[in-house]
Amino acid sequence: MTAAYQELIHLLDEREIGYSTSEDQAIRTDLRGEIAVYRIVARVEVEADLFQVFGYSPLRIPEGCGSAIAEAVTRANYGLRIGKFELDLDDGELRFHVAQILVYDSVGEGVIDRMIGTAISMLDMYLPAFLSVIYANEFPLDAIRRVEAVYRRPSEIETNIEEQDDDLELED
Repeated sequence: MTAAYQELIHLLDEREIGYSTSEDQAIRTDLRGEIAVYRIVARVEVEADLFQVFGYSPLRIPEGCGSAIAEAVTRANYGLRIGKFELDLDDGELRFHVAQILVYDSVGEGVIDRMIGTAISMLDMYLPAFLSVIYANEFPLDAIRRVEAVYRRPSEIETNIEEQDDDLELED
């Protein structure tokens, strides 16, 4: 059993979070975000020296929406600094994945906590956009821009507006 797996178990036990384990150094738990309850799977891949957290969306992408959600996922992923969304087009599974390289079989409880928190936060942030694309027929570009605008800091919005103004001047 690696130190990272022991750190994960200790963190969950300390916070009295229920979970199930598997023989391959993985846990599974359900955690509530602001928008939904997400299935969280965290596991150690010893062969790859990797600690991974997967946050699973509570929805399956319906047939016929795959290409629009694939576009939304691509737009959401662009510019993400940590982690990525993954979409299984065969079964409609949507998840957020974040990974950390193990250092001496460890990552630290603080890093584990931030990884789990990041998965939940990213699902909370983007799930409304994905739902809007599926059920309100919103264009992926508009849905992603809308949710990202809510989470931007004022300085990022000002920079974005200035860049758009520069682009407009070039077109004249």
